Formats: sequence, structure tokens, C-alpha cells
Amino acid sequence: MNSPVEAPAPPTPEPVDAWTLWLRRTDQLFVGTLVIVAVALMGLYWVRLKGWGQTPIEIDRLPARKYDYQLDVNRAPWFEWTLLEGIGEKTAKKIVAFREEHGHFQTIEDVSRVPGIGPKTWEQIRPWLIVSDQKTVPAASNSTP
Repeated sequence: MNSPVEAPAPPTPEPVDAWTLWLRRTDQLFVGTLVIVAVALMGLYWVRLKGWGQTPIEIDRLPARKYDYQLDVNRAPWFEWTLLEGIGEKTAKKIVAFREEHGHFQTIEDVSRVPGIGPKTWEQIRPWLIVSDQKTVPAASNSTP
């Protein structure tokens, strides 16, 4: 009795799920975990950029100071006079020439008599001027070039 042996039927392929992307279950879990971690880190970075929970820092600064010196009207050469606001090179040389021609200034108000120094300029430079003792003033050592 020879019965014909039936050949085994070829295995039928399992249906491919379109969502698996040909990945095994463990690979899917790994990729899903990576995506979730990446999204969480991007969210934290976005929150950090927005500055939530942070307070701005206020920096206390000292007020700007224009000058830290006093100018001696009887000793200052012309180039030191130009450091004062409102005094240019010409006016500075006029002040030194006036001082050499008329003698040392007795008070700081004497500087206002120099031609070219108006009331506005005088008010700007007045706080920075001092008059030295005449006994210690050298005789015309700071002349104009």
C-alpha cells in the first residue's frame, strides 16, 4: 500500500503589519523610548530658553563721572585746559596767553574775563577750577608752543 505521500504545503507568510516597519517588538520599544526621551529633552530645552522660573539679575552700576581732577588756573598748560568740556585748543591758548600777559589769576572768576569764554562755557568749567597759592607758582614755565 503504497499511498502517495503528500508533500507538505509551503508555509504561508504572516501578514505584515504596516506599522511595524519590519522591526521586532524589542526594537520598537527601543526606538519608542528614544523618541520619548528626545521629545522630553527638547521640551526641557525650550523651557530653559523661555527663562521660566528664573528672575532677571539687576546689576548696580556707579554713575558715570566726567572728571576726577581739579585744574589749577595758574599752573595748567594749554593742553590741560583742552580736557575741560567746552574748551578747545584756540581758547586754551588764549587763556594761557591772557595769564602770561596780565599775570596770575587771583580768583577763578578772573578766568571768565578771557575773550572767548562765555557764560555757558564758564558755568561748565567752573567746578573743575582751583587757584593755587601765588608764592608756589613757577614763573611762566608753561608757555604756549
